[in-house]
Amino acid sequence: MTQDRLFSRQAGASLLTVLLVLVVLAALGAAGWWGWQEFTRLKSEKSSLADQVTTVKGELASQRAQVQSALSGLEKEQAKLAAQMTKDRAALTDLKSGGQRLWLINEARALASLASQRLLLTQDALAARRLLKAADETLARLDDPAVLPARKALALDMETLSGASQVDVQGMVLRLGALRELVAELAVPAEASPPERDTPDVDQPWWQDVLDRMPVTVRRHEGAVPLPLSGEQASLVRLTLDGSLQQAQLALMQGRAEAYGQAVENARSTLEQWFRDDDPRAAQMQATLKEMGGASVAQALPQIGNGLAAIEALKRKEGGA
Repeated sequence: MTQDRLFSRQAGASLLTVLLVLVVLAALGAAGWWGWQEFTRLKSEKSSLADQVTTVKGELASQRAQVQSALSGLEKEQAKLAAQMTKDRAALTDLKSGGQRLWLINEARALASLASQRLLLTQDALAARRLLKAADETLARLDDPAVLPARKALALDMETLSGASQVDVQGMVLRLGALRELVAELAVPAEASPPERDTPDVDQPWWQDVLDRMPVTVRRHEGAVPLPLSGEQASLVRLTLDGSLQQAQLALMQGRAEAYGQAVENARSTLEQWFRDDDPRAAQMQATLKEMGGASVAQALPQIGNGLAAIEALKRKEGGA
């Protein structure tokens, strides 16, 4: 009877050992399958992020090229107008008394055109207003009621610029440039390094050592990209922030108030979502963008050109087209 009980206990122990081995093997298989799925997903995500980084870099390069091309064209046009004004002044000595009227109209036209170019190129409303005032004074020298419509149009442009001179657009563009230089220094939550493995205990079973070496990673996805960020993800976020700041600069230079406000809001949203709250530089940038976003940019770069159009009409009427 005693031998039967002993045999039964040994059989039960062997069965328990087999069950434990089967459980361990099943766990190893499940962990391997899960690890492969996770590796495949991370590899796909890395490839997608690399494509996004390439796309953003291409868009930024295209925007820079557009800005440089626009500035180059404006500078050439301004140089051309300045040369024309010099030519007109030099021709004054050769004009007869009857030709002085057309010369003064041409002088006023050149000044009004320079005002428009100055406003578009440098966003200097005060300088543009001074040029318009000089054009008006030039027309006043004619002492002719026929020039009154042109002078009235110039006065309208000057009043428009007077309301816009309260906003320092040049200063705002420079401040945005300074913020772009700080983007690379902002801190983002980085992925922690994997912990060092403990030296396995020589006395523990082999399957326990295998379990200790199995990778275990817990990930919580709360958005399109999980936190903390990898190096590539952090680079993509910084490129996005820099792109928003560059778009705000370009919108200011082009006088597009709505696009400027949207770009500043995008930059603030990126800062709030991805950068660390305890970074004083990020907090200062957030405060600066909040201040700049509230500026009345809509009146900073108004559209002028009524005076120039009226002077050109006067010139055609005088037969000097």
